[in-house]
Amino acid sequence: MRGNVSRPVGSSVFENTDYPWLVALIEVAESKGKIASLSLALEGISCVGCVWLIDRVFAESKGGISCRVNVQYGTIDMEWETGVFDVLSFVGRIKKFGYRVCPARDSDESESRSIVWKLGLSGAFALNGMLYTLPVYLGMDPDFLVAPHFHWLSSIFASLSMVFCGSYFIGKAAKAAAQGIAHLDLPISIGIVFAYLVSWYGLWKGDENLVYFDFVSTFVFLMLVGRWLQVVAIERNRNRLADIRLEAPEVEIESGSGSRIKTRADQIKSGEVYWLASGQRVPVRSKLLSERASLGMDWISGESESRIVERDGEAPSGASLENQFSVRLEAAEEWSDSLLNKLSAREARSLERDLVAQKWIFRYLVVAFGIAVVGGGVWLAMGDLSSGLKVFISVLVVSCPCALGIAWPFGDEIALARLKQQGVFVTTHSLWNRLSRVRRIVFDKTGTLTRSSLTMVNPEGIDRLAPGELRALSALCAQTRHPVSNTIREHLMAKGLFRADGASEAVEQVGLGVELNASGSLWRLGKAPWACELGEGTVFARDGRQLLDLSFEDLPLPDSNREIKELGKGGLSIAILSGDREEKARLIGDSLGLDPRQVFGNLLPEEKAAWIESHEPEATLMVGDGANDTLAFRSAFCAGAPANEQGIVAEKADFHYLGNGIGGIRSLLTIGEQRRKALVGLMTFAVAYNLFAIGLSLIGWVTPLVAAVLMPLSSIISLGIVWSALGKRSGK
Repeated sequence: MRGNVSRPVGSSVFENTDYPWLVALIEVAESKGKIASLSLALEGISCVGCVWLIDRVFAESKGGISCRVNVQYGTIDMEWETGVFDVLSFVGRIKKFGYRVCPARDSDESESRSIVWKLGLSGAFALNGMLYTLPVYLGMDPDFLVAPHFHWLSSIFASLSMVFCGSYFIGKAAKAAAQGIAHLDLPISIGIVFAYLVSWYGLWKGDENLVYFDFVSTFVFLMLVGRWLQVVAIERNRNRLADIRLEAPEVEIESGSGSRIKTRADQIKSGEVYWLASGQRVPVRSKLLSERASLGMDWISGESESRIVERDGEAPSGASLENQFSVRLEAAEEWSDSLLNKLSAREARSLERDLVAQKWIFRYLVVAFGIAVVGGGVWLAMGDLSSGLKVFISVLVVSCPCALGIAWPFGDEIALARLKQQGVFVTTHSLWNRLSRVRRIVFDKTGTLTRSSLTMVNPEGIDRLAPGELRALSALCAQTRHPVSNTIREHLMAKGLFRADGASEAVEQVGLGVELNASGSLWRLGKAPWACELGEGTVFARDGRQLLDLSFEDLPLPDSNREIKELGKGGLSIAILSGDREEKARLIGDSLGLDPRQVFGNLLPEEKAAWIESHEPEATLMVGDGANDTLAFRSAFCAGAPANEQGIVAEKADFHYLGNGIGGIRSLLTIGEQRRKALVGLMTFAVAYNLFAIGLSLIGWVTPLVAAVLMPLSSIISLGIVWSALGKRSGK
């Protein structure tokens, strides 16, 4: 359960960069087209300061398109122009700053364990430094024969502690500062370096009051203890979230010789045959080659029951394999076209949060440094050099922007992970701030409050068709996305009767239906009398002879009634803006108990947008599923879409949700409110802690060693505040 955690790279920074495995991955990624992408594990990251530094290096590299670094999961997702961006050069540059890439899920050593060796060394250096300083505290005469040697030995151990252990903080802070970025370890690093340099000055001048070598050694040790405790807390929470992260599963691709090659699913090409293990999710839409498979659909449609798929049936992307054995499938699409990839690729980048946090952290560090200088200067002006130096160091150490730099991003990851569990995917980070202002939710009807497919009134006739007739019906409805075809196709798949042989030969007659010439016959699915002169409504016919007369109705999604009522209880106004006929929109509105004055039909896309613009757009959330809702999305303050083919391409959507219902919307609003309260509590604690700790430091009541204990303790408390508010699972 250690999962994808980030660890410091230690002396590996000085190793020769040689990534033969990475060269192979780059070749595969760049073979797919002009735009290449790659996901890797990233070691050495600890806060948003690391993210800013890596982003800066990436932005300076020619041909880079996007770079997404996730601190909580220890990953980096890159997208670049093939043949222009030099991945190896970029990897080599960030390695110089202490960050190293490795294959995704290839790191099995946690950061907390990697800190242990530095912790052990710093502990040994601190004990030896104290050993040679203790006689001074016990009254050893400065003129004693070995007294100078004790000072020099103490300075040696402090120097060793600085080089081998203090560099954990100092190196990152210095390299980030060179890039114009204020790293969270900057105050700590300034405090350590300042105390170390002052100690050498005191040793040179013979002023024991200015010698802090024992403090430097002990301070580095205590800071590493605090960082280790902080990392342990992050890792425990990170591991709880690891299984929720959406990514390409590992599958076995079948080669021409029949052997299996284990690889990540994002390397699958359409037409390739692969094996899926029990419990894994189907990575791409695929055709089942095994005899039968039981697929869990709860993540996709909210169905609690399994779907049985027979040989040659379709296994949708995102379905989980419930068989106790592996199954053989043939990919029907590339990973880039799959539902899993579309959802994971559109997760929130959190750039808005990072920019805001960077701005405030920089301001905070400037203020903290100014307070330290002024506080130390006041004591110095009063003639107390020793106290002035202690105040300066203590203020730098005790002032910690961890609430912004660590706990805030971690709280966002917890909120996003909880939403993923409930099938909701936030794609725009600024949505969090906008959600609190939503007072009205406007729904499109078809595909949002009702299914994108219709409800079949008389499906029993399909079950009585002959095998040849089932193959023809499957082929007729395999390619078209008309609601009638969607309904028939879903019914066939659910029954394990779907056979799409010859689907590419079916021809759609716009406004009439679909026809297919196969087995010496003309098959038609569509309106009568086009399909069959004697039929009514929707007819499936062979050579003009009716085989099926199908009836359909438009019904609300299973949870629509309950969810609309709960949203109303929360003080939200609900409206329906539909392009469908007025009477159909009214019928759905009546079934949901909505005010008829808030239900509108026969609306063009421009009319939907105009209605929103005239009804408090700054407080409106628009939910729709297609391109015809895009104008309304632009007018509304925020927008969401179901995660189907139409919803995913609605680029203006701030979030997408899965499931056979609209429950994800209430989940988003609930968790958004919990996140807001968590941040309020976090900032309240941060302000109170810093006022208290800095105040005591300024009056000389906090020594540097006490400050070294308080700072990491405040970080752990900050993480605890976030986890207590957001980490607990709750029902809808």
